Amino acid sequence: MADKKQNWPRALADAMNLATSVAAAIAIGYFGGKWLDGRFDTGPWLSIAGLLLGMLTAGKMMWERLMIESRKPSSRDSGSGEDKN
Repeated sequence: MADKKQNWPRALADAMNLATSVAAAIAIGYFGGKWLDGRFDTGPWLSIAGLLLGMLTAGKMMWERLMIESRKPSSRDSGSGEDKN
């Protein structure tokens, strides 16, 4: 538990990094689609497609981060002193 209290700046930085990455992916998808709509006169369809693509990209980023975090050994597992074979 002491590790988690001492490492809060790192956790905060990771959370802010993920939040800005998710927001940027969604915004780039939407505004890119909006720009393409204006260029090709396709109505809202490319904006919607860009938004969906941004949301899928954001979901993929969150899933990858979750998988990385779930692979890290916890402090409880390393200090048990038991052989896990």
